[in-house]
Amino acid sequence: MRTVAQIPHRAMRIIVQEWNEKYHLQFVWGPLEQTYRLPVEGSGGLEAVKAFGQRLIPEVEQVFLKMKEARATALESSDSPQNDPA
Repeated sequence: MRTVAQIPHRAMRIIVQEWNEKYHLQFVWGPLEQTYRLPVEGSGGLEAVKAFGQRLIPEVEQVFLKMKEARATALESSDSPQNDPA
């Protein structure tokens, strides 16, 4: 996998990678990650993929917030005495 671009953002790392005839648009926020894949052919090129990534940011941020809540809930549930097999 080859990194071909990064998109600046104040809170996330946004990386565009190219591999196996696809662009991988990766959003990383702390321990959470989202990846979107687009075919290289027909994508409109790297600049179009970067613009697509910029347009995705508001939705990606909302999904990260939901992922953070789900992760916190799951971690709390695993600490609950009800789930203790003993």
